[in-house]
Amino acid sequence: MRMLWIICNESVGEDLMEKVLDSNGVEGYTVWRDVLGKDNEGDKTHWGDAVFPGLNWVFMIFGSEDLIDGVIERYKAFKEEPYVRNAGIKAFIHDAEEVGKVPAGGCGGKLS
Repeated sequence: MRMLWIICNESVGEDLMEKVLDSNGVEGYTVWRDVLGKDNEGDKTHWGDAVFPGLNWVFMIFGSEDLIDGVIERYKAFKEEPYVRNAGIKAFIHDAEEVGKVPAGGCGGKLS
């Protein structure tokens, strides 16, 4: 199983859901809205105040390698849109394993 994190400016969050996730077979994901973000290298700091306006959304997507590979392909195309690049977006991926998953056929008192 793979886990993909996508962090983006709130201005592109709904488009990301529609164009990258919802319309392409992703059955479920978690979204955190109104997330603060600090950027020490560019101009993408978002504290939600007058000095650093705006906020971020964070998406956490779990799935098979094939599913996540498809999401990454769509993410890369989405990231090339000028309005998305200007708003700010990044993604990170790593392996994941569900804790406490009951094995097929029952657990016999043991959880993986």
